[in-house]
Amino acid sequence: MTDPEINHIIAEFCGYKFITFNKGWIACGDGETQVNIPDYCNDLNAMHEAEKTLSRGQNYHQLYGFGFYVNTLTQICYQQHILTATASQRAEAFVRTIDKWKD
Repeated sequence: MTDPEINHIIAEFCGYKFITFNKGWIACGDGETQVNIPDYCNDLNAMHEAEKTLSRGQNYHQLYGFGFYVNTLTQICYQQHILTATASQRAEAFVRTIDKWKD
């Protein structure tokens, strides 16, 4: 998957409503404010905010759960510690966690 596709999927999951994807604009809240799509694939701060949207309650280890995300990230990082995972690795794990990854 390309970075723009990944960013689009994560932004949508986080509640952003898209006006037109090809220009990278999204509507926030009132439908009039427009901002650029967060660059989840290259920004650890953006990924940190996205990670907050994953379930931490009863479904912790299920699809859409934070525990499932951590397990997926561990597999992607393979022989490195997940604390040193790049934004790109985290974005891939996130999209796989919400079952939207396309090979």
